[in-house]
Amino acid sequence: MKYRIVILALGTFIIGTDDLVIAGILLSIAHDLEVSISMAGQLVTVFAFAYALGAPVLGTLTAHLQQKKILTTSILLFSIANGLSVIVPSFGWLFITRILAALSAALFTPIAMTTASKLATQKSKGKALSVITAGLTVGIILGVPIGTWIGTTFGWRITFLFIAIIGIITAIGINWLLPVMEKEADIPLKKRLMSLNTHVMLTLVVGVMSTTGGFMLYTYIAPILQKTTNIEYTMISWFLVLFGIGSIFGNIAGGYGTDRYGAKKTLILSLLFFAMTLFSISLLMLFPVNWLIILLSVLICALCGFAAWALNPALNAHLISLNPKQASMILSFSASSLYLGIGLGALVGGLVINRISIIHIGWVGGVFVCIGLLLFLVIQQIFKNKING
Repeated sequence: MKYRIVILALGTFIIGTDDLVIAGILLSIAHDLEVSISMAGQLVTVFAFAYALGAPVLGTLTAHLQQKKILTTSILLFSIANGLSVIVPSFGWLFITRILAALSAALFTPIAMTTASKLATQKSKGKALSVITAGLTVGIILGVPIGTWIGTTFGWRITFLFIAIIGIITAIGINWLLPVMEKEADIPLKKRLMSLNTHVMLTLVVGVMSTTGGFMLYTYIAPILQKTTNIEYTMISWFLVLFGIGSIFGNIAGGYGTDRYGAKKTLILSLLFFAMTLFSISLLMLFPVNWLIILLSVLICALCGFAAWALNPALNAHLISLNPKQASMILSFSASSLYLGIGLGALVGGLVINRISIIHIGWVGGVFVCIGLLLFLVIQQIFKNKING
């Protein structure tokens, strides 16, 4: 079972790398395709929103199909989209290939989560889900630096070639290692959408709020760290590595906590701790730079990664418990809410910087997470007699 889940995690690893590596090769793309940096940055935006829109729609339309075939086909299409990015003649065509890659990724990730959940025993579902989401985390800590190094050394097009090759390897592994999974019930589209009841939808909003708060920090972490530490720009990547390391341990802890203490308790504690770390970021920026502030910046950067990614296994396990028969579609909406939060985090964070000050990023992000926490507590009171999770 473990090696089957690992091959699924390889898919989420390369998808996470593909999504975030644009930041590392942005200047090369802008120069080569003769567009502004801000225009090149829209590649990140279009990927996030195409994913957010595509996940629930594609997940619904393909839910009746055999899951192994969906996984193989979607990761192959993802590889083809990245392969086409290697040979695009203009920025407009690259824009299109990024949309195709996002839609393929939006189909793969929730199905991978559902498959991992089915492959795992009842007591290890949280850990299995944490392995899948860990693929995204490892994409942050390893995939993005590797992809950036390839792009700066050999050209940005070779970065996409690297991603396409790993995608093909993943497709071969899935086709070889995974068993044929039982299809989900063939239910009409209208009835499937009706299954997303108020409980599920409100819980998805919790995910959107927490992700928005977190990506307000992550999107603008470079200028934030420069303000708190006065370090050289070239050193920012080491802080991102610390964030990634914290994310890995957070993912593991989130999976363990979900299996040991339950999804609800783990989610509440993760949200509370996450809000505290975000508030701490704004607090640090109020003090003059010294060795203690630098040390605390290092610690809080790792703790933010830990708290942010401890949320995911608990949230997804809780969502599955709300409607196990429609797990695939619900997880597609969960993935959609994640990417919606990414886009909103960058947008709201930019507004805070432009309209107020970068100093306020942390506490505004923390407020978003607190709103998510309060909403989740209210949801539990409303539905406490219906679901135990």
